[in-house]
Amino acid sequence: MLLALLLRPASDVRPLAAPPDHGLPYSTATFTAAAARRAFAASGIALSARSRTPTVTTLGNQGDVLEVDAFGDRRAVERSGFYDYTVAQGRYVHFARSCSPGGPNAERWHGNVRVIVDCTKAGDAAPRWLRRVDRALERL
Repeated sequence: MLLALLLRPASDVRPLAAPPDHGLPYSTATFTAAAARRAFAASGIALSARSRTPTVTTLGNQGDVLEVDAFGDRRAVERSGFYDYTVAQGRYVHFARSCSPGGPNAERWHGNVRVIVDCTKAGDAAPRWLRRVDRALERL
């Protein structure tokens, strides 16, 4: 009886340790998803519900260029394991604030409301989308 044993090399992929903090820029949840929906509607952007958990309600627009998240109590969000980071070149980094070449997303915060603009879907209109987002967030 002949037994063959195949050994695979150990993977060099190491899981990332958690980032140093949760990256949340608010201390108190002051805005609701309904308030965000009204603020964006006043800027001509209709939002509909995408998901709801005990710690965050996510809204989006037609075509999903925008993701609008209304976060709840900060401590509850932290306990849920949420981190406001993305991974680039094997490291945790904060989301970009603008749609730079090759950058997939841009992020804006106002209090406990976060908006992610999908730069790829926004295409050449990305700067206009970011201005519209800024105006809507000012209405909160």
